[in-house]
Amino acid sequence: MKRTMITTLLASVLLFAGGCSDNFDDSALWKGVDEIYNQLTELEKQADELNGQVRLLASVVNGGVITSITQDAEGNDVVRFKGADNVEHSVTVATKDDVTTAPILGTKEDGGVLYWTTTAGGKTDFLKDTDGAKIPVAGRTPEVAVDKEGYWTVNGRRLTDAAGSPLKAEGKERSLITGISRDANGNAVFTLGDGSTVSAPVFDAFNIVLKVGDTVLGDEYVVEDASQPLTIGYEITGEKAGETILRIMRAEKLTATADTAAGTIAVAFGNAFEEGSFAVMLCDTEENVLIRVVRLAAKSAKPEYYGIKTAEDLRKFAEAVNSGRSYDRYRDESGDVVLLGDIDMTGTTEWTPIGTAENPFTGKFDGKGYALKNIDWTADAAKSTAHGLFGVLNRATVRNLTVGAAGDKLTVRGTAGAGTAVAGVAAFATESVIESVTNNVSISFEAEDPAGTLVMLAGIAGQMTGTTIGGTSAAVKCANNGDITTGPIANTANGGTGMQVGGICAYIKSAENNLIGYCTNNGRVNAPSGRGGGLAGTFEKGTIANSLNNGLVEDDAAGQYAGQKDKYGIKRMGGLVGGSTTTGCVIENCNNLGNVITHLGCRTGGFSGHNLGTIRNCKNTGAIIGNVTVDGTNLHGPGWACGYNQSASLIKGCIGNGFVGDYDTYKDAPTTAPAAMHTTAVCHKQSNYDTEENTVDWSLPAYYDWELKQSVQLHPGVKYTYYEFTNLPRKMHVLELDLTNDAVEISTSMADDIVPNPNGNNNSNNGKNIRETLSENCARKRAEGQEILAGFNTGFFNSHDGFPRGLHIEEGRPDFVNNKTVRTSLTNHANAFTVFKDRTASCGKKVFTGKIEVGGAEYEYYSINDTILRQGSVSQEANLYTARYKKTPHPGTPSLTNPLLKKALYVVAKNTSGNPMTVNDGWFEATVTRIDDGRTTPLAEAPYLTTLDEWAVQLTGATAEAFAAKLSVGSTLRIRADVAVDGVTKPIVTQNSTMYHLLADGVDKNLSSSVYDPMTYVGVDQAGTKVHFFVIDGRQDWVSMGVKFYEMVRIAQKFGCWNVTRFDGGGSTTLWLYTDGAGKVVNKPSDSKGERSCMNYMHVRIKQ
Repeated sequence: MKRTMITTLLASVLLFAGGCSDNFDDSALWKGVDEIYNQLTELEKQADELNGQVRLLASVVNGGVITSITQDAEGNDVVRFKGADNVEHSVTVATKDDVTTAPILGTKEDGGVLYWTTTAGGKTDFLKDTDGAKIPVAGRTPEVAVDKEGYWTVNGRRLTDAAGSPLKAEGKERSLITGISRDANGNAVFTLGDGSTVSAPVFDAFNIVLKVGDTVLGDEYVVEDASQPLTIGYEITGEKAGETILRIMRAEKLTATADTAAGTIAVAFGNAFEEGSFAVMLCDTEENVLIRVVRLAAKSAKPEYYGIKTAEDLRKFAEAVNSGRSYDRYRDESGDVVLLGDIDMTGTTEWTPIGTAENPFTGKFDGKGYALKNIDWTADAAKSTAHGLFGVLNRATVRNLTVGAAGDKLTVRGTAGAGTAVAGVAAFATESVIESVTNNVSISFEAEDPAGTLVMLAGIAGQMTGTTIGGTSAAVKCANNGDITTGPIANTANGGTGMQVGGICAYIKSAENNLIGYCTNNGRVNAPSGRGGGLAGTFEKGTIANSLNNGLVEDDAAGQYAGQKDKYGIKRMGGLVGGSTTTGCVIENCNNLGNVITHLGCRTGGFSGHNLGTIRNCKNTGAIIGNVTVDGTNLHGPGWACGYNQSASLIKGCIGNGFVGDYDTYKDAPTTAPAAMHTTAVCHKQSNYDTEENTVDWSLPAYYDWELKQSVQLHPGVKYTYYEFTNLPRKMHVLELDLTNDAVEISTSMADDIVPNPNGNNNSNNGKNIRETLSENCARKRAEGQEILAGFNTGFFNSHDGFPRGLHIEEGRPDFVNNKTVRTSLTNHANAFTVFKDRTASCGKKVFTGKIEVGGAEYEYYSINDTILRQGSVSQEANLYTARYKKTPHPGTPSLTNPLLKKALYVVAKNTSGNPMTVNDGWFEATVTRIDDGRTTPLAEAPYLTTLDEWAVQLTGATAEAFAAKLSVGSTLRIRADVAVDGVTKPIVTQNSTMYHLLADGVDKNLSSSVYDPMTYVGVDQAGTKVHFFVIDGRQDWVSMGVKFYEMVRIAQKFGCWNVTRFDGGGSTTLWLYTDGAGKVVNKPSDSKGERSCMNYMHVRIKQ
């Protein structure tokens, strides 16, 4: 068996040796081997048993070999193997009955290549890398772990079961390998949990057994008496034992000398020996190499306890880390550095932080829920750039720890160097995790920060890079209760070289995987210049989520620039962050409850002072106080969201409560400042905020403050007013009508007086189509002699086919009634705005009933002028139509028609009175003038009508048979139409279907709406004689925003309305007025093409 195990150079050296014997001068050979060995990478500490087994499998597939398989005292298999570096390793494979085999990892061949697989929930898949590629066993070695929530992960990704649920790591011992055997060729065969196997050659050429007396040495041995030399016997076994050379390599903290003749190794220990190691290298003439590392520890050096119990322990632990020495005596069995109780730091006035740039802390520190108390440290900024409990963390974890108690303090003096970081927990944290940690230590920076010198002060971490503070659940939350404050400083930079202060982290560097999650700041945060935030100062990349600031955030609390009006540009400050600098910054689900006060008038926000990142689903309830300074086109000052925001799309789903006010007035009583409103969300670039994507407290009276811009008395009893809201961009037009004035009438109209009135536009409702617009309708009605003063769009409609959604009563006539099926399904349109003949109005619910009496029997008809006439209905056998139903509604567009079903019975009748049928006026007698029967032979064309005192009924089924049997031309019959409104039936002049009864008899129905729409709606007072029509523009950024239902009710209540219902809204919202001898649209429809061709219009007119 020939394997090249180290390098080509080593192979060349051994080839020149020719053979090995006691007389062979091997000094030159070993010199070369020494040089090569010194280039080998430092051995890593053994990880957990699962990863040890993974490495075993990866090693043998990548050309490694098994050197021995033995059993320990508990009956577990102990497998020794060496890989490409020739260093021998061991791994224990549990075989006890209570071991759960975990088929987490397996192997499978695909295309001649062996790949790693994962198995969970009975499902096996190839293990994928971050780019989605399968991972070959001969490539990257997977890393098995259990995450902080207790779930299995491979390469950092959670394994899931067949249902897609994360796979929970149980308390049982687990093994990836379920069996070890040998095949016919002598190879070792490992059977994995998924049934797959991996085979590897067994290296039988030579091996070594080390003993002290009769005790066989494993990987470690405890020396009983380190004051005396130790003799270790060895035996080289295997078929090549006689040709094998042994050499001692790299002894550390001890000396080791081999006596090859005696087969012993003499080990001597120096004074104060605690632990050390040496390596034994074996090689033969066929280039095979084996390296066995032997670790020795003095029994006397074994401590009484493992962990940190006192302040002196903590100091020695820091020394060990900072000098690069072992700190194993502070670790528990899991390998974590642990506290064994609260640590009293009384008497420690200066502290050397744990971890330096050269020797950062890279392990896991578990406070076990204990605290460091009585901290009163003073640090000299000139001596170091890192101050805090920890100086530098690199791929480390700090958890379950409280730093300090109330009143504890870290004071920094001297002159700070560039990049100085100070924090209660860690000055610098790179690719680390800080979780379940609370800081109570206040940071008092009494040092000098020279101009342009970056200094970072925070409660948890001064600077974080690729680090998590807190996490993704409240179970790992972190908090800062210490104040972060400075005195006067020389540095006036407001960017990345300025003073950075943050309750949680001062400076979040641009790096992947930055996360502040479930963190709370309760401490004061201030510095006269730079960037400061309740959670962070500068935020370059990452996510801040589910976190909270309760602390007061200020700039010049020390009064360094008191009375100066030109320092507004030296600071950026926010309740959450001072400034987010890229689109890679995300702040979500966070709240600011703390007041933010700028003494300088800087750009200040409840969320961020200067924002370039995404802010979503956050809430501010703090008072944001500061004067506003106009500097050319720039503004500096407070906003409940941001001092400056780069784009309106960046802030979404946020709530602005709290207060915003000027410093001179409200500095001493911040919560008496005006309530936060849309107009005070962002100071500079106010329009870079979407009023419809975010909300403020619309229950406050201030939200409904408006300014009267225009008032026109169109006629006694008819007044038009135009308002602009004070605290949000909204334009509102109101028509106020007094129905006690007999001259004032409210009428309604179908476009072109036709229904159905198709546009043939596939419901693309933009701008003018074929139907007349409101302006055209009002102009036509005036030309016909009606004194129209105002008109507005009201109808919900199908624009393509041209029919409304609900009843339309014009001049008392029921000109349109949907068929019964549609009326039943349109529950949102059950209400209507109704004007009765007694000159009262209602917003109540309507119910229609239509009857025809023939030969003493009553028959129901189901609709009037509905599109059901085009094809008829099996279940609705009688449907009415009038002269409003035109065969060709638009002669200029002959392709648009209103056909009538040809296979039906038609009865045409003329009212004896010569008047059209009107609603709730009882029976109307009529005479049959025509009967067309197409039931057997379809009609060439059904009859169309020309006068409004005529009506026709389309009949099918049994109803048609009954009518045919009883009627002939000249027969008399009766018809009626009844509409009950809230159970009351009385003559109606005008009715237009509406949508929702928002305010019913003074009670807000609390209906919800999801978007802000342009809107037309109506309110009626309790007496039913005062009517207000509201037209509100919308969908016009920072010109006018639409309304939601709650706002509609509040607005109407301010005008004394008792009942409220809405007409159509959206892009068709239009108001037309006739003033100064001309008519015009006075609002701005949001439709980009202007007025739409709608179906229903309503008019305010004067009686002729």
